[in-house]
Amino acid sequence: MDLGEALDVLGLRPGTSMQEVREAYRARVRAAHPDLVAPGDDRSAATAATARITSAFAVVRRAVLDADDDVVPEPPPAPPAAPPGPERREGPRPWEVDRVEADADGDTIAIAAPPTEAYTLLLEAGARLGGIGYVDRQLGILEIIVRFEGGPSCSVLITLQGRAFGTDAFCTMESIEAAPTPPLRPVVEALVEELRRR
Repeated sequence: MDLGEALDVLGLRPGTSMQEVREAYRARVRAAHPDLVAPGDDRSAATAATARITSAFAVVRRAVLDADDDVVPEPPPAPPAAPPGPERREGPRPWEVDRVEADADGDTIAIAAPPTEAYTLLLEAGARLGGIGYVDRQLGILEIIVRFEGGPSCSVLITLQGRAFGTDAFCTMESIEAAPTPPLRPVVEALVEELRRR
């Protein structure tokens, strides 16, 4: 997402102070958060909207930091459109092959897809498994909030690392309640199952 799109998502304009950016972000997350949807409403749509808002905030925040200022800079001009090329027919991409496996340690998921596609697949699988807590596509970081039946809510942090033949997703988990952290392996296995169901 570029700065212009991020500003549209947050309903902001260049020149807005970082304090106003934070307020707009919080207001939009409160309005879209999946934990606040009415019974019967689409929780996955709310999760996707919250992830989009969080990504937009990260883009705007990065632009403000890069500008070394406390206000949102003007987005860079859009590059000129490329002339239309010949029409291409795409065949199946290699990453569409259903090959998703967890390693023996139970904390890494190997996905036969480039990092950008693997990130999207994990975001969708994570939204079906729990709530999305944080996303950062540029750094390849994703947080999923899961709740164990009869146990605590936990933060599952996933970091992605591109490899020659796919992507590894490294998982860690911590309880966010006053209770011990359960084993990670069932969450990794549930994520793998969701990835295979796509």
